[in-house]
Amino acid sequence: MEKAVNENFHKPLFYNLRYERKFIFQNIHLDDLIQTIVYTNTFGFEEIYSKRTVNNIYFDDNNYTFYKQNISGDGIREKYRLRWYNDVPSIIKSPTIEIKKKFGEVGDKLSLKIPSFETNLQSLHADQINSQIRKAVKETKNKELICKFYNLFPTLYNTYERRYFLSACEKFRITLDFNMHFFNPNNYKHCRSINNEIILELKYNKKHDNESRVLTQQINSRLSKNSKYVRGIGIIHS
Repeated sequence: MEKAVNENFHKPLFYNLRYERKFIFQNIHLDDLIQTIVYTNTFGFEEIYSKRTVNNIYFDDNNYTFYKQNISGDGIREKYRLRWYNDVPSIIKSPTIEIKKKFGEVGDKLSLKIPSFETNLQSLHADQINSQIRKAVKETKNKELICKFYNLFPTLYNTYERRYFLSACEKFRITLDFNMHFFNPNNYKHCRSINNEIILELKYNKKHDNESRVLTQQINSRLSKNSKYVRGIGIIHS
């Protein structure tokens, strides 16, 4: 496996702090939401990418520390996941390790691409998947990451579809996540789904927070502290 290199992973913390404001819409058709919320505000949003299927493996320690940090609303918290894009969620190809850091209401993300990593979730047990991921992490030669993953294991698989939009001023991004599915890593065939919700995420740099208030008012929905990780853990263990 070739050594993965990503300068973004070595950037300092607080490098690019941004807000991720989340709004949940229920029992509304996707096209209606796009036409009545995304396209009708005064910020001139346009779709910038084709729809993609987003797949994740979330990691935690034996005490579910990251889960508990989120539940309790700790001022400084983090989240570790493996992310890849594939319409067949069980096939992992060229994934990215992502570490999301949260400092109060703002956060940053560190990313490390593993281009030659490939495996199939359906053919391997969670322990085998974890062993492969640890091996891939070890080959990055990043000592801090190696030590961290030594104490982590997969706690949730999830997948959903996403569409992407950018404002005319290019300061604000909107993503729409829908058709969400959650899997227990120890039982991949057991799937729990949420099909009647769409999560709108508004993302922007910290310096644009004042201007964002006009946009959030036009979205006309209540802010949510929705975390797919926290929600998924609750769903698969209910």
